[in-house]
Amino acid sequence: MSGDRLQRLWIMDWFGHIISQPTQGGMLQRHYMHPGDYPDTFVLGSWPVKTPSRVTFRHTSSIAEGLPDAEFVEAGENLVALEDQDTGTYFSIDPRNNDTHWNSVAMYDWERFIPLTKGMMDGLSVLLDHAYGDVKMSGHPAPTLMWPSVAENVGNFAWLGGFAFSISRNLQNLEKIGQTPAGASVEVTLVSNFGDVARLTIVRTEKSFD
Repeated sequence: MSGDRLQRLWIMDWFGHIISQPTQGGMLQRHYMHPGDYPDTFVLGSWPVKTPSRVTFRHTSSIAEGLPDAEFVEAGENLVALEDQDTGTYFSIDPRNNDTHWNSVAMYDWERFIPLTKGMMDGLSVLLDHAYGDVKMSGHPAPTLMWPSVAENVGNFAWLGGFAFSISRNLQNLEKIGQTPAGASVEVTLVSNFGDVARLTIVRTEKSFD
């Protein structure tokens, strides 16, 4: 895929929120992504992410300030954790609100994150907002993507109707969708965590990603 080329990578948490620093020098926060409109907080790196490697959050015109010296460490297939190099603790979320912290002493699900390229973010945007593309699943109009609720206590997936597909196992499919030119079509097969599949046909509209 992307190889060693440096590019913007956004960090998604276990429940489909994107990590951002809304205020320079402030805490990192988590918010659901807005289709086609991505936070101005990202990591500049290659994909797949090399581990271990230093984490430097950035904005378009500056380095994000007030954050610990941290490294990406491997946390599963296409998953990373962020380890504070001074304390040895991990970056984590509070799924009940938008807050985050660096105080986790162990790596569990809430400490696992998915780095996403621009193409992957665009692919998710198409599935979240069909103004970006006509989406059919097994020949029928597909519902828009829905994220799991915290009550389900299971993450790293999203719902398309009654089909739950894994985010980390479908990153190449998401990028394939996101890189499809306006007016062109693409077919992908999404895979669940349990091995069942859903076949999508997508025709991109003329609506562009911001």
